[in-house]
Amino acid sequence: MPEADAWSGPAHDAATAMFNRATRQTSKLAHYAEGVAGALATGGGTIGGARTSLLNHANEVDRGELSVSDMWVVLIKPARVSAEKAASLQTQAQTEQKEINRLLVAVGDADNGTAAKVQAAAKDFGFALPGPNDPRSLDPSSGVAKPADEVPNPMSLDGLVQQGIVRDNDMAQTVRESREWTDESGQPRKTLLMMDGSRHEIMEWNKTLPCVSDTYYDKRGKEVSTTFSQDKTNYDGTKYTSITFSDGTEVTMTRTADGKCTGGVIAPDGRHGVLPDEFFSHPALTTVGGALTGLEEQAKRGIPMLSPASVENLGKIGKYGGPTLGIATALYDTVTAKTFHDGCVAAYSGATGLVGGYATGTLAAGAVTGLGNPELAPLVAAGGDMLGGWTFGYVGGIIGNIVCR
Repeated sequence: MPEADAWSGPAHDAATAMFNRATRQTSKLAHYAEGVAGALATGGGTIGGARTSLLNHANEVDRGELSVSDMWVVLIKPARVSAEKAASLQTQAQTEQKEINRLLVAVGDADNGTAAKVQAAAKDFGFALPGPNDPRSLDPSSGVAKPADEVPNPMSLDGLVQQGIVRDNDMAQTVRESREWTDESGQPRKTLLMMDGSRHEIMEWNKTLPCVSDTYYDKRGKEVSTTFSQDKTNYDGTKYTSITFSDGTEVTMTRTADGKCTGGVIAPDGRHGVLPDEFFSHPALTTVGGALTGLEEQAKRGIPMLSPASVENLGKIGKYGGPTLGIATALYDTVTAKTFHDGCVAAYSGATGLVGGYATGTLAAGAVTGLGNPELAPLVAAGGDMLGGWTFGYVGGIIGNIVCR
């Protein structure tokens, strides 16, 4: 150790080299972090501004007769309006959707721009995205794969189709006018007119052995399906429900006095199928029931039923999808999704399903499943097909194909 109290020698040289290496490495890490942080800070401001503009406009829309859903689809609020007013609101919704889409795309562009800046900042420090043949690019849990869209992308045809299906589905389930009266035989009647021009004709008769039916007509006035329920509890203890579709498909369900539930499907070509036991205890038959479907609350195991009590207040509600909604959901969940898809293809290739069914239902259901919401597929397929596919028996064909062998 010299008089200057400086440290020298081999150990000093080794320590100095070690600290120099550490300084270089930590400086590189610091520059890396500063570059990424700077890109994120800049991008955060851009994303925040675009997001604020989108939220502000959505709030403006929500203050009027329209609303913006969590999927950024502009919908019409439930209200009692004339057919002319409903058409005007539909036009307004489409106009507002264009502005929402513009603002939504701006958020997406800000997000993509920020991601590009972060990647550029990291590139000089050895960061590289996986190549097209790298399996990590297909693994969403890898942390390097591009995340899938969580809402319909208005920059793609699929996204625009999804938005249209969601809006049209909502219109087919939104009541714009209701009428209640007693027919010439003294039986209660209800007509629910929907925003899209379709309607439900609901009838009640036979107070001793109550019968209730719901016949659905599309916006062109063509009959789509009829659901019929009869409660014979006061006679032999049985309950019975059937759904008949315009293509000839028939679904029947019976609950005997001892609580045993059975059901089956007869396809238009004569094939028969049995409803699985799980169907009768499926929660969708209760949770999706009530006012939305007109089905009465059922016990842990039972058949879906229309009853005078379950349809009593339908004229006062804002939303009504009809009884097929809960039944289609339960069938979809108790029969494999693959079989459901095969049924879609079969119905499509059959003939007229192409016009009304496949274009609005199958593609939309597939798109929703791709967005990570497979549980919504039957609802979107059913609701979308209210636009036309049900006229060709599309939903009936689906039910026939997924159950019948």
